[in-house]
Amino acid sequence: MRANVNDVHLGGRRRVARMVLALLLVVGGSGVMPAMSLAGTFHFVIHDVEGGAAAWFPREVVIHKRTDLDGGLIFMLENPTPRTHVFEAPGLFEQMRGAEGPEASTVKPLRVYVAPGETLRVDVSTEQLTIEPEPDASGSQICPFFCPLHGSEEALRSTIRVVP
Repeated sequence: MRANVNDVHLGGRRRVARMVLALLLVVGGSGVMPAMSLAGTFHFVIHDVEGGAAAWFPREVVIHKRTDLDGGLIFMLENPTPRTHVFEAPGLFEQMRGAEGPEASTVKPLRVYVAPGETLRVDVSTEQLTIEPEPDASGSQICPFFCPLHGSEEALRSTIRVVP
């Protein structure tokens, strides 16, 4: 008895489908490989501008609550300039890890000094972020950030927009 060409082709497809299914179960199966949540990481760089002022870039950052806050929130602050700057973001809070572990962590208003040539990692409290400040009409939370040492006027302020 000869096998039909379509039966052979279908059998091959079934074998491939079973192999793909087995691979998916091994790679994504609960208990075989733990699920990992990566922290949302955002990079900020200070630039000196005219008149001795300074501004943090990018000028606007959008953080998505559903995706960026899952594993925590990290800000990388870079200062390539020859002078010390501050990253201040009223309404946001720095997560200070205690030496005893995560249970001993505290929060403080987000105001970080960044020395010349330094890049700092700052853990931002996501709990506080979901509480403060109040959302605007679009449902977004708006948090300004700036360097208070070298110009805190409105034109030098950048914005973090937290969206649902």
